[in-house]
Amino acid sequence: MMDDNELRQIIADNLKRFREEKGLSQTDLGKVIGKAKTTISTWERGESLPDAAMLYRLATYYDKMIDMMYKEGGES
Repeated sequence: MMDDNELRQIIADNLKRFREEKGLSQTDLGKVIGKAKTTISTWERGESLPDAAMLYRLATYYDKMIDMMYKEGGES
């Protein structure tokens, strides 16, 4: 069974991968979702994570199923 730290890192890695797949910088994404670059950076390092509503919004923006945020490698 996966512990909280492992899950946090998987989500962080997927957030970064999905942003990069879209060709966006952290600043660009911040402008789209109304968050500071520093906030996005902390998410992508796994220091904090977006709340459930923001995670859903990001998945929708990236055209991903929400469960892909929780899977290693971001694959279904």
